[in-house]
Amino acid sequence: MKLKFVAGIIILLSFIGCEKKYEPVIRPVETKEAVFVPQSLVYEYPAVVTAEKEAPLAFRVSGPIKNMNVEVGSYVKEGDIIAEMDKRDYEVQQRAFHEKTIAAKNAYEAAKAVAENAREQFRRVETLYREKALPKKTYDEALAGVKAAAASELANLAVYQAAQEGEINSKNQLNDTILKAPYDGYISRKFLGAGAVAGAGIPVVSISSLGNSRVRISISENDIEKMEKISESIFYFNGKDYKLNLVDVGKVKGTIKLAYPVTFSFEEKAENIPVDTNGMVKISFKTDLQDKEILIPAESLFEKNGEIMVWVYNENQVNSKKVNIIKPYSDGMIIVSGINAGEKVVTKGVHELMEGQKVNLLEPFSETNVGDIL
Repeated sequence: MKLKFVAGIIILLSFIGCEKKYEPVIRPVETKEAVFVPQSLVYEYPAVVTAEKEAPLAFRVSGPIKNMNVEVGSYVKEGDIIAEMDKRDYEVQQRAFHEKTIAAKNAYEAAKAVAENAREQFRRVETLYREKALPKKTYDEALAGVKAAAASELANLAVYQAAQEGEINSKNQLNDTILKAPYDGYISRKFLGAGAVAGAGIPVVSISSLGNSRVRISISENDIEKMEKISESIFYFNGKDYKLNLVDVGKVKGTIKLAYPVTFSFEEKAENIPVDTNGMVKISFKTDLQDKEILIPAESLFEKNGEIMVWVYNENQVNSKKVNIIKPYSDGMIIVSGINAGEKVVTKGVHELMEGQKVNLLEPFSETNVGDIL
């Protein structure tokens, strides 16, 4: 009897010792506050400062460069000589065309004198022939002579005009052996130096104008229409803001064929910002949305009994709330109704929660925490 009693106590104690205490699971959740739709969208684009005018300069003729008068960064005024080519061959060419022009002019003037004399002779013969004082044979010979003289005059005139054009062209080529600055600016690039042989049209230097710098960004095709709704554009450099005005939206892709160039001008002169400076342009775009519409992350939505719901966080507890989707917004956000601005909706683990469940608020990861691993 005692043995059975002791065994019963042992069994009872074993059951008591094995009994587990179950506690509700408190999940950590991440939330985001529902907000009113902003009246403008803000985007940032990498930008570079460019000169208002920038052009590669090249000789219009070919030949060895004799003198190079500038270096990268040199300031030049309009008309300053940047480089000079060895002009020996072009001087010889110009003299040859000049002498050819003189010879052609003399030949033309001689032919012209002969033609005038032939025309005078023909007028006298024609008068006598009409009076029947000369035979037809004499008349025909005079007519043939005046025609031949006129043809010779025209031929020599053509040769003279061609020689003049050749001389003008040779003078132009001689003048083109000097490369001059087309406007005030500074030399931004230098491709060839003294002693190099320059080809016609091959850039020797590049010149950039001073003042009135421009800011250029590159955009995708999807962003082109947005440029028509710019409300404000700002360039950031060295901790300062510079307001910009839109100048042009490129309709043809840039050199890399991946994006379209967009150019801005500074609202006020920014002479302290050098060309080729990299910075950031922040652009605000107007929207057509109502200012009372609510914005939440799309990842906060889940479906329950055929309805779209969200979990609303309040004092370490979540409760579901029905919402209606109005339309997508951007960057993973959507516009909804059925929720108030300022309410916090759960954005992570929405399919693992229950009505009224206790939760702990998890602080969002830092934006600089790549991979969300910290």
